Amino acid sequence: MTSHSPHRHHRAGRLLAATALAAATLLATAACGSADPDTASTPPTTGSSATTGSSATGGSSATGGSSATGGSSATGVPTATPGTASADVADLHIRGAYIPQQSSETEAAVYFTVTNTGGTPDTLTSITTPAAPQVSLHTTVSRGGSASMRMVTELAVPAHGTATLAVGHNHAMLEHPVHRLTKGEQVRLTLVFTHAGTVTLTVPVLGYTGPSAHDMSGMDMPGMDMSGAAAHG
Repeated sequence: MTSHSPHRHHRAGRLLAATALAAATLLATAACGSADPDTASTPPTTGSSATTGSSATGGSSATGGSSATGGSSATGVPTATPGTASADVADLHIRGAYIPQQSSETEAAVYFTVTNTGGTPDTLTSITTPAAPQVSLHTTVSRGGSASMRMVTELAVPAHGTATLAVGHNHAMLEHPVHRLTKGEQVRLTLVFTHAGTVTLTVPVLGYTGPSAHDMSGMDMPGMDMSGAAAHG
């Protein structure tokens, strides 16, 4: 038995050495493995900061500078009124054009505004239409609590200002329309200005109240036909 003891000690020594080597290998592997995730995690953090650079695309909020298109309102050009006619010629902008449904046998009123965004005054000198042999311009004069119409030959459009043809104020009259104008029709009008020139627009015939009831301005009918008849009589 004593002759075998050296062999046992030799095998035990080799076993211990192998065990120590395996333990060292495991420790080294664990150490390397724990280092890799740390190094791997660093690129994403750097990369994510680059995505903050994508906040520079938030610089596309500079397209919010397209709100500068809202600056078109700064030019003074009025927006169109739904259900009415609009036209532009040079620095003049015609808006809100309409004809109230005809309530008189002989006349029909026309209303619109002309905004001048230029620095030169202009003048509306005439209006023509296939719907009537003559279109006249009128202003409303109040005397002793009653209103009457007075014919004028032209309508001034001030520089950087607005001329308004509205109920109870300046307006145009289609004299003796070729037929009675009713709601839903379209009437072609040609306006002539001293400087801007000529512009043609197609104007809708609306109900008695115009685009809205607010346009009545306390009048019984938007055409003012009765006071017009008195003025012509």
